[in-house]
Amino acid sequence: MKCKNIECENKTTGKRVYCSLTCRNIFVNKHLRSYEKVSETFQKKKKNREEDYLKSPNLCKACNEVIDFSKVNDNEGFCDRSCAVSYSNRKRKGIKYSLSVGGLEVLRQSAYRNFGLNKVDKVTKSCINCDVKYVNKNKSFCKKNCKIEYDKKNTDEYQGYRRDTNFKFNLADYSEEFDFSLIEKYGWYSPSNKNDNLDGVSRDHLLSVREGFEIGIDPKLIAHPANCRLIKHTDNISKNKKSIITYNGLLERIEVFEKKYGKYYK
Repeated sequence: MKCKNIECENKTTGKRVYCSLTCRNIFVNKHLRSYEKVSETFQKKKKNREEDYLKSPNLCKACNEVIDFSKVNDNEGFCDRSCAVSYSNRKRKGIKYSLSVGGLEVLRQSAYRNFGLNKVDKVTKSCINCDVKYVNKNKSFCKKNCKIEYDKKNTDEYQGYRRDTNFKFNLADYSEEFDFSLIEKYGWYSPSNKNDNLDGVSRDHLLSVREGFEIGIDPKLIAHPANCRLIKHTDNISKNKKSIITYNGLLERIEVFEKKYGKYYK
């Protein structure tokens, strides 16, 4: 038997009139069920709601006119989109006015309190690269290019200083001052592209080259034998730019060294 739903071509089984519940619902909703009473009820309820609304209607925030019942839920207190935009613009202008008479400072102070910022007055400073005067509370340069130039110049100066602090003495001349057993055990450091002994021994500056450069110590003092020790190169790398002794400590070591061996300058 063919399914009773005229839009379906399937066959039914047994005494079933429809091939499925879906087909049954489609046919009933389209051809058997009447929606007139439902529509009448809906329209009646809508009319009652409109009558109740007109007893105390909402007024537009922008133009103060009565908002049509059909639009009461569309624009959140406005009769149309145009009124909503107009009201928003007027409110925004009011904010700008308030900021111009002190509101901006209130916002600044709030930011300082809420975000832990410290208020710093703007001061006139001199760029450390070109000496041009500028106003900025945080930066040390008047422009980005000045920072680039200064960093490059500073790097070049450091490389030159580093070359001047290389040890030039012969360890054998001061054999009592150094632990040669480390060399016997580990050998001299050599990079991987040469003899590949990364765990070997190298010479280390007790007062580091970087600290000497930063505080302006004569590179001859940094290159003095009294500022040298032998350690494994891996320990030297992990030490980085840290110093083992102070500047005064270095001067004391040099004084003791030169009393024993005489003046040393290369």
